[in-house]
Amino acid sequence: MKKIIFSIFTVFMSYVSWSQSLNVASGGSVYISPKSFMHVEEDLGVDAQGALTVQSDATDSGSVIVNGTATGDISYVRHINSTNWHFVSAPVIGQSIADFAASKDVGSSTYTVDGVAVVNDVTRSGTGETGDNYGVSIYENANNAGTRWEYYTIPGGSNPASVNFENGKGYSMKRSSVGTYSFQGTMPTGDVTITIPANAITPEVSTNHLWSVVGNPYPSFLPANDPDNQTTSILDLNIDNLDPNNAYLQVWNGTSYQIINNASPLTYLAPGQGFMVDPKGNNITFTFPENLQVPQVSTPATFYKTAVTPTLVVRMSSDKKTAHTTLKYFSKTTTGLDIGWDAGAYVDVAPTFALDTHLVSDSKGVNFTLQCLPNTNYETSIVPLSVVAAAKETLTFSSEAAGLPENIKIYLEDKIENTITDITTTAHQVNINTALNGIGRFYIHTTSNVLSVEEPNMANTLSIYKTSNANVRITGLQQKGTATAKIYSITGKEVLSHTFSMQTVYDIALPTNLSTGVYVIQLNTNNSKQSKKIVIE
Repeated sequence: MKKIIFSIFTVFMSYVSWSQSLNVASGGSVYISPKSFMHVEEDLGVDAQGALTVQSDATDSGSVIVNGTATGDISYVRHINSTNWHFVSAPVIGQSIADFAASKDVGSSTYTVDGVAVVNDVTRSGTGETGDNYGVSIYENANNAGTRWEYYTIPGGSNPASVNFENGKGYSMKRSSVGTYSFQGTMPTGDVTITIPANAITPEVSTNHLWSVVGNPYPSFLPANDPDNQTTSILDLNIDNLDPNNAYLQVWNGTSYQIINNASPLTYLAPGQGFMVDPKGNNITFTFPENLQVPQVSTPATFYKTAVTPTLVVRMSSDKKTAHTTLKYFSKTTTGLDIGWDAGAYVDVAPTFALDTHLVSDSKGVNFTLQCLPNTNYETSIVPLSVVAAAKETLTFSSEAAGLPENIKIYLEDKIENTITDITTTAHQVNINTALNGIGRFYIHTTSNVLSVEEPNMANTLSIYKTSNANVRITGLQQKGTATAKIYSITGKEVLSHTFSMQTVYDIALPTNLSTGVYVIQLNTNNSKQSKKIVIE
């Protein structure tokens, strides 16, 4: 069958699907408005003197999808609605960063280039120098905490913008005013893969910061997640390559981080949308499949209300500082780790004021900013709060619930003060004398019963986990009486017996001669016994 090629000159596109190939002739132009899309079933060509422009605005983004090959340059105009930093990716191939952010007035103390803000007097990561830096930066996760954003500099600077934007890579960008970025280059028409850079993992390093910034590489939309069909989204197709504790996409909305995972509503990544991910190791491949591309997704008006996901937000404030952590309740989640649902806390620089949770079951000492739990038997889910706060602070705890059963109340347990307080509708203040950095003191209870400190389920707050191959941490004990911890090899040989006065947080040093393998730690208190497996690596 002979292929038919349409050559067009000047046209404004709106919801168009071409059944054959399409060519934008020399001198011709195609404009795709923010509320429109063009889908070419076969090949797209744009002559050297032709123009194909896709536009976005504050609420909508145009799209172009090509099933075959694409030759010639297109332009994508990405609207930016604030002067804050945003994660941005190039929806084309071959865009020069130098051209994107070049200026004739390179000697000026303050200037903009095509709307790209030049950030002056910003300390460049790792150099201690200041100077003229473009409002375009990359995330170097091998750098020390607090120095991971590296800015592209004007010609002659230490990090000149002499490379192209990498397809699939995310950048942090800042405009001097609300407006647009204009990307020009060829369209990617196959799967886009990017190797996520990471610093080396070695036995001597107990924690590695592997977070990286990637982004939508297409001039079209991609499904970020799909809670109802967990096989057709960017998250779920890459989930096996992400850290199980941090299996989510993290977007910066201009002022704060936003988590996108299967606990989120169905979400689409717009053209040019960047986001952070945490790979499970070095040299991980992150994939953007071309067959997931969709045009702009509109939400039709409905005459009914969708069910509200039961959600509990716990807030903590002191002076002018605030922090919060979120619990969500689903029929398909558990009290342990639910990969793709629970979201570990992102940390660059260690916080001085923070509120997170640990898993209700099988905690391994990881802080979670979002934890998903079963939407039944609320009484059994006693949630450890991980608190970071300085000594002599007055902390105010409050809660905000939506969609929980009407009879459920929220209680805050304080093991130091030996109190339990209803914070369902009233905030509660606590004066702390010593600095806090982790779990062991505060717990959240959700129950229809009126609780008191004598309730027997208070013992359910006990948690045992390994912080390193040299240390085991025990949290949630009352501050009275003694306890004995015994550690056995998998063959039943006792390798450690240690008796101590109970504290809310207690660390036990492990023997230095333990071989690699599985061990069982058995904790005996005055009225209970609990066992937990640990793995020495």
